[in-house]
Amino acid sequence: MAMDLHQQVLSGPRDLRETMEKGRTEFEAIVRRIRWDDGPMFVVGTGPSYFAALTCVYAFEGLVGIPVIAQRAGDFEAYSTSVLRPRSVVLALSNSGETADTLEAARAARARGAIVLAITNNPAGTLARTADLVILLRAEGAAETLLSAGLCQQAAVGYLALIAAQVLKRHHHHLDVLEEEYAKLPGNVERIQTHLQDAVQSLAGELKNLSALSVVGGGFYHPIALQAAGLLERYCRMRAWGMDEGAFRADAPAPGGEAGAVLFLSGTHCRVKKRMHAISGEAQKGGMKISSVTDANDRPLQEASTLSLLLPELTEMVGATLTLALVQSLAEHANRHAKRDPRARNTSPE
Repeated sequence: MAMDLHQQVLSGPRDLRETMEKGRTEFEAIVRRIRWDDGPMFVVGTGPSYFAALTCVYAFEGLVGIPVIAQRAGDFEAYSTSVLRPRSVVLALSNSGETADTLEAARAARARGAIVLAITNNPAGTLARTADLVILLRAEGAAETLLSAGLCQQAAVGYLALIAAQVLKRHHHHLDVLEEEYAKLPGNVERIQTHLQDAVQSLAGELKNLSALSVVGGGFYHPIALQAAGLLERYCRMRAWGMDEGAFRADAPAPGGEAGAVLFLSGTHCRVKKRMHAISGEAQKGGMKISSVTDANDRPLQEASTLSLLLPELTEMVGATLTLALVQSLAEHANRHAKRDPRARNTSPE
């Protein structure tokens, strides 16, 4: 029997601990087995797994210094396998291990002699059997729908990049900071579930009357914005668009002539925070209804927002992962509001 949304959210801290603590030696062993200098690394996925692939680009290029190309699995299989060389690295992401496009991409990559590394929540799945090397997520429940599996996947791609940097690069204090933050990540997710629930409930209440919402994040927060929009569309009765700060327009018309609404996702250490501040200021001047998830030191974004949820101040990569945990909790609360509303459509996952 599939877990309900509330159970899926609550299982996040436990599943994160299982994935990172038990998987630490597996991550390092895999990093040492791969030659990372054989051309660009490709990361492929479908749906939310593609959004995690975008995170992988920022993480590996920023920490390890190797070029990474993220593609939707179907596009990769159709257009990009011809540029693969023997021993090229292709990272395939699929929580279920049975996503058709991702499986086709993995098979095509292996046929070209590439090394296929899989991150999956299904050790018995077809992807795990197809890949040369496998990193297992350890989220309990149905891999296709489990929110905590998505959270573990997001954490895993960043953690893999950190381990690769520790093994392949000269030691830097920044890597120690990231290691410490990842160790504390499950506890920080638990604190969202205990200390921030009133604030999350308040934001969910604000969202319930919206027919449309823009979710905006830059840098590592961009993939989280895309995931947030998908979660709100799936579990709540609203239209939501995820985008980066370059695509957002404060003067874009909202459906039905309503004042626009926007949720900004950012943090003090986001490298594009100045652009986030600029567009949030434009949105405020334009009379948009603004909410945000950031940290206490990001004062410009707080001041532009009518409601701001504050997380601990963290590095951009780990802060964005923690933001995903909060967004999942937000979607679960908003889903409760939608179910109580007699006008709400059926939003239960299959």
